[in-house]
Amino acid sequence: MGNATMLEFLAELHENNSYDWMHAHEQQKKDAQEAFVALVASLVAELAVDKPELAALEAKDLVFRINRDTRFSDDKSPYNPTFRAHISPAGRAPVPVGYFISLTPGGTFAGGGLFAPHFKDATRMVREAIASDPAGFLGMVEAPAFKERFHFVGTPLKRVPAGFDAESPAAEYLKCKCWAVEDFLDDAVVADDAACRQAFLESFHAMRAFNQWLNDALKGFEMPTR
Repeated sequence: MGNATMLEFLAELHENNSYDWMHAHEQQKKDAQEAFVALVASLVAELAVDKPELAALEAKDLVFRINRDTRFSDDKSPYNPTFRAHISPAGRAPVPVGYFISLTPGGTFAGGGLFAPHFKDATRMVREAIASDPAGFLGMVEAPAFKERFHFVGTPLKRVPAGFDAESPAAEYLKCKCWAVEDFLDDAVVADDAACRQAFLESFHAMRAFNQWLNDALKGFEMPTR
């Protein structure tokens, strides 16, 4: 059992997204989930070589549920046919930022950065860090190797927000509400256990300085309590 098990299960779930189908395929679900946890565990072990604070993480605690909250959605499909996990010292929490794994047929990607547009303090802190050193930020995200590999996600504001310089050389990034990046993997790579693991690690290493920059900018941020 490995990545092929995951891809097969997720492809079938995409075509048969119902409670009845899932109930009839519980063992297939279990096998696929176990394969994904094993992949996450192997990535944690490798990342912990350079970041020892990750060594204590339990892979199963980093994985998101596939069950969807359909209460406020027109799409009543009960499951998200995607395996997802976030590796950071705070586990699945978005801050400190870490490494995101999203695995689904035709759309697997390695992610990083900050995707938390609803945390206004976090977005303010990142904007302030960009504004204080636009050249340094641009030198990182506009570097050819970074720009060719990663693309930013999210819909930016139409204008630079009040309090920030609209003429800044980094104005386009000041408009962002999140600073998350993605690097997509082909299904052929994902299906090969060793190649998939290596591709994720290469992507995570390539975004390491970007994540560290964001975490430096977010020092002192506290996650809101419910």
